[in-house]
Amino acid sequence: MSTSELLSFDLGPGWQAAPQAEFVGAGGRRLRYTVVSARRPRHELVYLHGIESHGGWFLAAAHGLAAHGCTTYLLDRRGSGLNRGTQPGDAASSAVLLEDVRRFRAHAELRSPVLVGLSWGGKLALAAALDQPRGVRAIVLVTPGLVSRLDLGWPEKLGLLASLAVGGRARVKLPIEPEMFTRTPRYLDFIRSDPDRIERVTARLLLAGRSLDRRISDGLPALAAPVLLLLAGQDRIVDNERTTALLAPLPATQLRVRTYEHGSHSIQFDHTAALVRDVSTFLEDIAC
Repeated sequence: MSTSELLSFDLGPGWQAAPQAEFVGAGGRRLRYTVVSARRPRHELVYLHGIESHGGWFLAAAHGLAAHGCTTYLLDRRGSGLNRGTQPGDAASSAVLLEDVRRFRAHAELRSPVLVGLSWGGKLALAAALDQPRGVRAIVLVTPGLVSRLDLGWPEKLGLLASLAVGGRARVKLPIEPEMFTRTPRYLDFIRSDPDRIERVTARLLLAGRSLDRRISDGLPALAAPVLLLLAGQDRIVDNERTTALLAPLPATQLRVRTYEHGSHSIQFDHTAALVRDVSTFLEDIAC
């Protein structure tokens, strides 16, 4: 099932394909992104996707949010989706990824963006908010990969360490199976057949993730933006308890938590309407 087929099923016959544009990221690389525009925009969302996915996995939610005044910019990380290029699953460092986000914010002239991070993108969203806090209106973390239940085996880890000594471009298969994302058949079909799904990533991308973790751990006490944390009660990828504990030092007035008790990791597929409602309500509340 293609993205177009999935969207037409979820959104009905009246949906329209979202336009694409590009900006110049770190190192002068041209990066493409997708825009889902609200007719009467009140909120500007910058969406950062998971380690295996791309912006297309959030399109249905973005269309739903557009009806609530949210214009969503879906950034495909370098090495992913629209920006797979010749090195899929690769990014040189956390510094490069954070510079990509900074450059996009400048390119789009976003004065008060809401950073939305799903799964691994939650690391990047939170670290980007700490990297450039000025103007960040809020952060939405959707089943964020801040603390994972999964890990690589020792042979893979040793191989990646050896790779890092010579540039870190060796790839390893991620320990994630489609059934960990969702139990809904049509979404499973979509994930399994998605040609842009990334199943292997480089050692240096994984190292960038560790660097983002350290930035978050060190900088979290300084975070000022309000945070909405959306968790899936049946998540097989994210450790909900440790994720909640990581963010627990934030004041109760700053952190709002919503758990979809029967949800799998990809709540943007299985609970689209509820996610749209919760995000739009959160944004309206903090605007008051």
